[in-house]
Amino acid sequence: MLALTAREPFTDLDAREIQSLAERHGTPLFIYDDACFRDSVSAFLKTWQSAFAQTKAYLSYKTNYMPALCRSGHALGMGADVVSGFEMEHALRMCAARDIVFNGPLKRAEELERAAREGITVNIDLEEELETLEALRSNRRIADARLGLRINPGQPVFDAADRSFIEAHAAKQRSAKFGWPLDDGLARHMAERISASGFSFETVHAHLNSQITSPKLHLAALEPVLGFVADLRASGIEIKELNIGGGFGVPGMQRSKRGWWSALKATMGERLEDVPDETFDMAAFTRALARRISEHGLDDLCISCEPGRYLMSASMVLVTRVAGLKTLPGKRWVVIDGGLNILPTAAFGERRRLRFLRAGGELPLRDDDPDCTIGGPLCFEGDVVMDHARVPASLAAGDLVVLSDAGAYTVSRSTNFNQLRAAVAQRDGGDGTLVWRRETYDDVFSFSD
Repeated sequence: MLALTAREPFTDLDAREIQSLAERHGTPLFIYDDACFRDSVSAFLKTWQSAFAQTKAYLSYKTNYMPALCRSGHALGMGADVVSGFEMEHALRMCAARDIVFNGPLKRAEELERAAREGITVNIDLEEELETLEALRSNRRIADARLGLRINPGQPVFDAADRSFIEAHAAKQRSAKFGWPLDDGLARHMAERISASGFSFETVHAHLNSQITSPKLHLAALEPVLGFVADLRASGIEIKELNIGGGFGVPGMQRSKRGWWSALKATMGERLEDVPDETFDMAAFTRALARRISEHGLDDLCISCEPGRYLMSASMVLVTRVAGLKTLPGKRWVVIDGGLNILPTAAFGERRRLRFLRAGGELPLRDDDPDCTIGGPLCFEGDVVMDHARVPASLAAGDLVVLSDAGAYTVSRSTNFNQLRAAVAQRDGGDGTLVWRRETYDDVFSFSD
């Protein structure tokens, strides 16, 4: 199985380096390793390009739009996948317009006009978007537009021991907000509608979910997508690119896959099954996908994707400081100074690897160390970073807690609810160059009187 990177900052970072960066820049602090990110991109592109004759890869700006990271990704040949007008403007400053894809459920008229004029591919997710583009053409604001269609095969991509979770997941997949469903003819209707509009229509896009760890389920969900594209081409619609999205799972981090049945068992005092560590085998996935594409007679297609978390997750860690500990009947809390405002996807029950530091050295874990709940600094009950984590018995206020896999949906999804947004320091062999400064009072209260 192909490794994500040649090394990883979570283990590669020396405890003294972390301590020095925390003292210089304060906490909470993200540490970004550009070499690690570039290694991830290079390894991924090599695997992807070895499987398909024509291919593209787009950097997911919603996952992390930090300029330092974007510049590195684009320098290695990646395009940009954006889901908002301001991300589109950022991408236009970072890479060529024809290498940008505009996704998302909201595309304003002025944003659609800008995209059409620049030659950006727009994936239609609402019929009103197409109507707006037609009105812009009628008013001579645009001459043409490069369009794609986002579709939804409605297939499950997760497996779990808890069948109640699987049932809920399958239902959500079928009724997802994004894309046009295949099983009731809506996707076919929209494809014909776009084709009849006279705009350039060459791309089909299908992004299935996030943190998918089963290549088998991912491939099964893409099977009706391949059939749909083959049918469009047989009917005379010249699709040239199939974008399968992203959502490839990363190692070292797991999400809760439990439903009402697990909740009932826990209430009854039964022990819940441990969730095994899973890793998405990208090399095996691309080989199998290439075979299925060939079986559908689609070898001449450009096969593209927009991996976000898969490339970015390991390239950043979050350094936090222990504010205090609280031992209560039935629960022991460790409160740190970074919470869901800067690590929002922890709300999905994600389990990350942890390191504990004091005075530039590691605090080792022992088998008899206590199980704790790690809570953040926000003033609401849901600010739980990890519900169950073994921590050193000697952990105390002032010690550092380092969390792995902080490169995805952190900078781009941070908020200033209760706390200011965190800074990002890039490893440079010294005290770390700030590539994203810490938010200030003036940033938050910058409105006019």
